[in-house]
Amino acid sequence: MPRATEIGVALIGASGRVGRQVLALIAAHGAVSRLRLVAVANSRTHLLVPAGLDPNGAVERLQTAPPADADLLTTALAALPRPVVIVDCTASAQVAAQYPRWLGAGIDIVTPNKFGPSAERPLRDAIAAAQAAGGTLLRDSGTVGAHLPLLGTLRELRQAGDQVESFEAVLSGTLSFVLGSVQQGQALSAAVHGAIALGFAEPNPARDLSGEDAARKLVIMLRALGHDVAYVDIERVALVEPGLVDGVEAARFPAVLREVDETWRARTAIADARHERWVYRATYAHGRARVAPERIALEHPFARLASCENALILRSKYYAAAPLTIAGPGAGIDLTATAVFADLLDAARRHAAAPVAELAAAAA
Repeated sequence: MPRATEIGVALIGASGRVGRQVLALIAAHGAVSRLRLVAVANSRTHLLVPAGLDPNGAVERLQTAPPADADLLTTALAALPRPVVIVDCTASAQVAAQYPRWLGAGIDIVTPNKFGPSAERPLRDAIAAAQAAGGTLLRDSGTVGAHLPLLGTLRELRQAGDQVESFEAVLSGTLSFVLGSVQQGQALSAAVHGAIALGFAEPNPARDLSGEDAARKLVIMLRALGHDVAYVDIERVALVEPGLVDGVEAARFPAVLREVDETWRARTAIADARHERWVYRATYAHGRARVAPERIALEHPFARLASCENALILRSKYYAAAPLTIAGPGAGIDLTATAVFADLLDAARRHAAAPVAELAAAAA
């Protein structure tokens, strides 16, 4: 019987909240899945131990490591013994720019980082070419809807030959939580503070409030359906004007947002009077893609969503009689980490099966 293959795991963004939770999942379940943590990194430094790191103490060891250049990390990861999977738990465009190098070198990538899957066309094409050349996969289930089966469903519909005519979605768990709290009488500034404290918001909350996060998710969904679309193609209406929050540290957001508290109290009052509710809605129809804050009737399914829920209502050739609907919690550290870990397990199973397949082919 062939020996089970150990899979090396290199985790970037290990000091962040999602990264720490992924480490906890590796510590709890990694041995059963033959996962061996071989590297951890954050924005300041990295630590590579090909023989293996204890996931429970990896962050503490990383914090005592001397500063190291990010370019050295890129090279060092590409040189790790195979098989290895890189898990990118950052929200960094700079890290995503390295995906073609790693994928082309035969390294799978698992990530909730939206900057790779929603990259502009040159990087998108480079990522696709690197996967083809390296025989590798970029797994990105955690980029949209946390652990909801959104991207997988869209890709399966495309593979099955379905033709999606239109869909609408609530894609930002952060803005779902914020607008739900505002609708219940809370000030916008307090609602945003709550979203940050609960771990629903992006590391840079301005990306949520400007609609950038939702727009990138919409790009990823449309690409899953086979559309040649880029971030610049998405019509985007911000919840809060970017000029108000750009460059503001997360801790100062509540103070800055008090300027628009009264505006949102007034908007909420109008919605209440009209028996409506505010949601941040993504739509696609007739080739037009848009994300924007909108009022919807209380009878609409989105009006019944709980705080931080995501939802998709899709109409297609196969779903003509009644739309396909998927809904559930779509934000939070635990759910995102669970989606990442599930993708990591998929990557590990593929690598573990490879030696067995090679032996079987050689014996045939």
